Formats: sequence, C-alpha cells, structure tokens
Amino acid sequence: MEGSMKNLFDPIGKVALVTGGTSGLGHAIAEAFLQNGVDVAVCSRHPESAPDLAELAEKEGRRYLPVYCDITKEEDIEKMGDIIEKELGPVTMLVNSAGMNILKHAEDFDAASFNKVMSLNVLGTHNVSKMCGKRWMIPAHKGRIVNLSSAKAFLGTDRDYTAYCASKGAINMYTSQLACEWAKFGISVNAIAPTFVVTPINADRLANPEFYNSLVKRIPYGRLGTGKDMAAAALFLCSEGSEFITGVTLKVDGGVTSMQ
Repeated sequence: MEGSMKNLFDPIGKVALVTGGTSGLGHAIAEAFLQNGVDVAVCSRHPESAPDLAELAEKEGRRYLPVYCDITKEEDIEKMGDIIEKELGPVTMLVNSAGMNILKHAEDFDAASFNKVMSLNVLGTHNVSKMCGKRWMIPAHKGRIVNLSSAKAFLGTDRDYTAYCASKGAINMYTSQLACEWAKFGISVNAIAPTFVVTPINADRLANPEFYNSLVKRIPYGRLGTGKDMAAAALFLCSEGSEFITGVTLKVDGGVTSMQ
C-alpha cells in the first residue's frame, strides 16, 4: 500500500510569499492561496495597490501582509524577511512572480535597459529565493519555490524581447540548478512558463487586434492564458502531492510551444 492519498493537493504549509503579488499573475496567485487556506505576504514597490486582496483575506479568514520591497536590493529583502516572520511566521511557499520587460529592438537595446530587465527578473528571483531558503526552508527541511518563466524562454519573436527572452531562459536554468542544490533540504524548485496572459506588462500590445489575433491563431487551445490557469499551476507545485517534482519548467501555454 502507498499510504493515504487524501489531501494530496493541499498546500504544504500555511504561509506563502508572492513577489509582485499586487498585480498581474502574482495577484491571481495570491488570490488563489488566500482562497485555499493560506496566509499570504506580497512584496511590491507599491504594496498599497491591491486593497482587494486585503478584503479577500478578511472574507476568507486569512492573514494578508503587503510589504514594500525592491527585490534587487538585499537590504530590502532582509527587512522584508524580518517583517514577515514577525507578522505571519516562517514561509514554506515562495512564488517569484515579479518581472518586467522593456520593449526595444535588439539593435537599440542599451546596456542600462538590458541590465534593468535582467536585474529584476533574474537577480531579484535569486535574492528572494536565497533569503527564504536560508532563513526558513533549509532549517525546516521543507519548502516549495515556484519561479515565473515564459513561453518566450523557448520561442523567439521578431522584435522587442531580447532581454526578456534572455532573462526567462536564465530562469529555466536557474530553476534546474537550484532544484539540484536544494533537493537534499527537502525543497522543490520549479517554474511555470505561461503563454500570453493579459497583464499590465503586455496589455498595450494585446489591445492591438492584429497582434492579439496573430497570437491566438498560434495557440492550439484557441485562447490566451488566464490568471486562473497560472494560479492553478502554482497551487499544484506548492501542494503536498508535488513533492517529487523538482527542476521542472511547466509549460502552461495552451500548446503554443508544441505547435511551433
């Protein structure tokens, strides 16, 4: 007998940290955690910008903690860790959702802009993972980390995504390496690679009917992704039943990367 199969998809703990959790995919993931019995801390440079999450937490009987943090700065991250530990306790689940893109042609992509994208998307992911691992997950010998990759880690496009694609490719390899290093501590590390989802990072481009229709045509499922799609994947990868899954980049993309 394999033992009890009950509650396989329950979260592994009661406290999650979602970076970039006040908007976009991070917001949807924070919502999902709150609705599934988890207390949630979100960090953002605009922590006051999601009062609806505070309202949802009250409705669900959960605790919600928005914290200011620039995840490219280690001193900010340590202060954030102190605040979360005091208010909510140890974090067992981390979703690195904070990210950005700067739309420029490759031939015009200056070093400062390129570094800004890489710093937030890659270094920021490492900084927060390191803090959560060292402070809470390694001592507890338990944890789940989910990074936000992208279908653009696998597929190029005709313009404007040089730094973004590079950063998400780096996230895939970072996820694999951290999974190898931290498996011995009982920590699984995975990534989610969405296709296009309407978020502030791409809303302007998706408002163009020609661009929108060209995307949908390439997706076998015939639609863009939703925040719910990504939240479901994050919940699964943070569940009791996902323990033996690590180092994986899960394509939540309606089949677009299989079609190319």
